[in-house]
Amino acid sequence: MTSSRRDRFPIVWALAVLALGTAARAEVTGITYTRSSPFGAATFGSAGAYEQLDGVVTGEINPHHPLNRIIQDIESAPRNARGNVEYGMTFSVLKPVDLARSNHTLVYDVVNRGNKLITSFLNVGITTTNPAGDGFLQKQGFILVWSGWQGDALAGGGRQVMTLVPVARRRDGSSITGEVRQEYTPGAAVPSEPLAGNALTAPIETATLDNSTATLTRRIHWNDPKELVPRSQWAFADCSATNPFPGTPSTTRVCLQGGFDTNHIYELVYTGKDPKVLGIGFAATRDLVAFLRRNSGASNPLAGAVHSTIGFGISQSGRFLRTFTGLGFNEDENGKRVFDGLDPDIASYRISLNIRFAQPTRLAGTQHTEKQFPGQEAPTTWGDSHDRFAHIDGGLLDRCRRSNTCPKVFNTGPHLSLCERAARRLGARGRSVAESSLRATREHQLVYVQLPGVARSLA
Repeated sequence: MTSSRRDRFPIVWALAVLALGTAARAEVTGITYTRSSPFGAATFGSAGAYEQLDGVVTGEINPHHPLNRIIQDIESAPRNARGNVEYGMTFSVLKPVDLARSNHTLVYDVVNRGNKLITSFLNVGITTTNPAGDGFLQKQGFILVWSGWQGDALAGGGRQVMTLVPVARRRDGSSITGEVRQEYTPGAAVPSEPLAGNALTAPIETATLDNSTATLTRRIHWNDPKELVPRSQWAFADCSATNPFPGTPSTTRVCLQGGFDTNHIYELVYTGKDPKVLGIGFAATRDLVAFLRRNSGASNPLAGAVHSTIGFGISQSGRFLRTFTGLGFNEDENGKRVFDGLDPDIASYRISLNIRFAQPTRLAGTQHTEKQFPGQEAPTTWGDSHDRFAHIDGGLLDRCRRSNTCPKVFNTGPHLSLCERAARRLGARGRSVAESSLRATREHQLVYVQLPGVARSLA
């Protein structure tokens, strides 16, 4: 057995023991296919040949439904003629051509910034010419599903994205504005930065090009005093080597005279506008998985084949699953369980998604950068625990316990999550309370530490 194969066995064991299914129904409003093609080798053992289906899913949610009211700014999102809020997202399904030869377990791989991860994480030897590698997952008969959920992720590079995300507005149709904080740690010297801090995420536009109410600061270490950059030395603008400061005015970029260097942490605080209702990504994921699992209509490519469901996510994607569960989205609108099991990996806290002007690409609570971004707010434990700073008692499973829709949880992570981030909260102070409450229910939690050099580190 190779080292790579051994490393993935705890994960695969989780996929096997978490799956326990029930039956019911959920719907989306439409599925449009853009591609259907054979996948990988001719056959994968007893599962036979696989095929890949790609397309776009459209859906809508009732903003007044009790499960949807928790979505930030859903009441300010545009409505259709039925009074519902619409969304759209790309999706991809990898399944046996003959679904009867599957193991009847749907594994939803939460994409990380739009990127699929599970096959490269668990299949060995994947290349551009051999996308299945050794076909490890396929030989087990798993049905793999991906879809867009991050409403500010930009399309391209095969990424799964949301194609329709509602924008919150005031009742009179005018823009909603508010304070936005950005942090930049350039990997190379650049004359200007996209407001989002990267080229793969849609920026939160500035409400005005006037920087008189905005601030730009810099410091070398996180705990150093912030040095205020004079407003005369920076602008909301696009600059380049051939178009230096003050550059071309832009609502999506910031330009610094002399450029941004690699030796500083830069912090920009400004007034943003037009917040996207990014929390709808939770509902969109819930409704798609529920549809694929329980809808018996001809529009469902998996109709009748799914007996159990598992959510798998690495790093950012794992934080999505933790917050998805904590906010009650593992219960569909018919009161049924969405995921029977979860495997959030390298994920020790929550994700900044269901807040106004959310930045889900950001981290939270790392040692040297991005310390003050949302994500570490309580609760962060699965079982009940006490946060002595926020004076909050509770756990991520509280909502699903009330509706009897909790998944089994197999929580994995590397040593870095324990040493630097919030995984230490999974044990230590809250350990006795959390573990005793978990033992009394159907949920199970296991945190294991991967040895240095064995696990890759994502964000």
